[in-house]
Amino acid sequence: MKIEELIKNDNYALPLWEKRGLMPSPVAVIKQLESVTGSFLKNLKVVNENSELDKSSKLEKVQKLVDQLPWDDFDTEEKEFLADVIAPAIESMGYNPWTII
Repeated sequence: MKIEELIKNDNYALPLWEKRGLMPSPVAVIKQLESVTGSFLKNLKVVNENSELDKSSKLEKVQKLVDQLPWDDFDTEEKEFLADVIAPAIESMGYNPWTII
């Protein structure tokens, strides 16, 4: 899945929570997840499209973006959901997301 597609998707729609066997988080938390994810994906797209960066420089920037996510603001299920949403974007750049996230 391409980064642009993920930016356009409703990544935290209520049916997706149910599909994961979860009760949806409060609306404020879902809005924060959407905001954080949108910002991350837009920044990731900029890194991906920067032709001046080599693969290892891009990897460093991706790792920094992941590290800057407010993981502590979310509970375990929300963290897993966030990781599952951003993983395909990282993978689309040719990196193993599970070694970064």
